[in-house]
Amino acid sequence: MIRDAKMMQLVANDKEPITPFVHFVQSLHRECQISTIMVVGGLGDYFDVADHVLMMDSYRCEDATLRAKEIVSASNSHTIPSEPFGLIRTRFPVKQVYNPDGKVKTIKRGLISYGDTELDLSSVEQVVSSCQTTAIGAYLQRIAGSPTMQQEDRTPLVDVIASIDAAVDKQGLDALAPGQFHGGFTRPRHFEVGAACNRLRRPGAMQQS
Repeated sequence: MIRDAKMMQLVANDKEPITPFVHFVQSLHRECQISTIMVVGGLGDYFDVADHVLMMDSYRCEDATLRAKEIVSASNSHTIPSEPFGLIRTRFPVKQVYNPDGKVKTIKRGLISYGDTELDLSSVEQVVSSCQTTAIGAYLQRIAGSPTMQQEDRTPLVDVIASIDAAVDKQGLDALAPGQFHGGFTRPRHFEVGAACNRLRRPGAMQQS
């Protein structure tokens, strides 16, 4: 997240392969229009790059932006440079790899048996019920049979998920398992579906530009 001034004196930037996020947070917004909300309790370096600073005081949220900027101005700390965020690569799911080639079963909220692969969602905290997990498994199966994906498998992941979402918007959750009248789905957000795709440990499941 950061490298403080003492560490930078000991280990020069050209000797450190990892650039802290504090150097990227502004360019992430500037180049990619992605905002960042951070909850920190011991990192004053982010005062330099923050647009707004909120502070909890006796269970009340107060705007501390002005005070934080005054602290930055009064300190002798070095200015934190903003590094270019760089290219975000487009990722393309490979259709045939998403074929489960076996039974798909929700073992528990954070685990799907996807054919011969265990799909671990235990770190995806926003999945709050096993019914969402079951729906995510159905989303992945729809990726395998998605009519929007081109034969050369070059439809971006975000567009594939959006096409399935559009079907769910129009037809309800039954669109995830046509003709089955499943009744056991709770709709996940596209973020959690994407997180599941990232965690599908199958060779060649994803290509990127």
